Amino acid sequence: MIRFLLAAACALVLCSPIALAQVPYADFDEAPAEQPEDAAAQAAWRSWSARSAAALAETGQPRELAFAALLRGLADADPESAAAGSSQPVAPDGEASAWRRDAAARAGNDALANALLAYGADEATRLRAAQRWLGADPQNLAPLLVRGGNVDALLADARVATRFDLGMLEQVRWMQTALLRTPPTPGERAALADADEFVPAEHAAITAMGLWAALAFPALEPLMRGCDADAAGANAARARDCRHVASLMANTSDTQLGRMLGLALLERLASTQAERADVQARRRIFDWRMLQWGRASATLPREGAAQFARLLADPSVRTEADLVARALQEAGVPSEPPTGWQPTR
Repeated sequence: MIRFLLAAACALVLCSPIALAQVPYADFDEAPAEQPEDAAAQAAWRSWSARSAAALAETGQPRELAFAALLRGLADADPESAAAGSSQPVAPDGEASAWRRDAAARAGNDALANALLAYGADEATRLRAAQRWLGADPQNLAPLLVRGGNVDALLADARVATRFDLGMLEQVRWMQTALLRTPPTPGERAALADADEFVPAEHAAITAMGLWAALAFPALEPLMRGCDADAAGANAARARDCRHVASLMANTSDTQLGRMLGLALLERLASTQAERADVQARRRIFDWRMLQWGRASATLPREGAAQFARLLADPSVRTEADLVARALQEAGVPSEPPTGWQPTR
């Protein structure tokens, strides 16, 4: 069920390693194996998503309206073309656009509502939502990266940032609660469970995580290009700004992908062999934890869905790193690799 739900979520936007990076996996740096198509599961997903969207929109609340627009787009997307890598956009949906406009008019400074608006919205809506999110949380790098724009302006604005917090688990928890409001029909449950036991809280948690993974991480290609060794090395101020952003991502990200990309930037920007060795040692520990998390999850029923839902419900688990640490602890796996261990590349 986990793999199908992630693939279905990716139907709304082109699938990428970013989407896959948020799901436990058995082999580090390898995408999950493709699963055979299941027309019944696809139909169940579409019908349930559409009913969930309609029910959420009826509340008239900004978070619900923004999330309903996302779900409506997912229900209308073509999973076959997405799976094949097609970049053809989904035809605009007038009702979903109206929901998004209503949400934008009522969102105010609600960071979660504005984050939902920024995912999959048109450019103007995304920029306004990201700017409102930034206004409510000016020291957070996340809304700056969601806003995007000129790299020099972004790096200059990021000088006051003190953390990189996308609010992943907060948003996933809220999405899970929202999805539980509309239970699947018995027929939909049977199709979505795919011979496994259907547990509503697990289904909603994994669905929410798949949606977040497919939609929420900001595009970082301009930043990564602007902070490569050549671009940063030729400009001392840019190199300093890039190191600041990289340190925030590596040290304060609430997602494992953010930490991984921060470490990659720090290694790229390292000016001495000692700096490079320090980053490589940190990346080795990171790789170990992600690999062991995937392997431990693969041994659990339903690929660890029950554990994920349970840890998601624990408010002391604030970041994805917290979740990984707890999963490793429960599996009896040490948090650091044995001497001499290196990841397979």
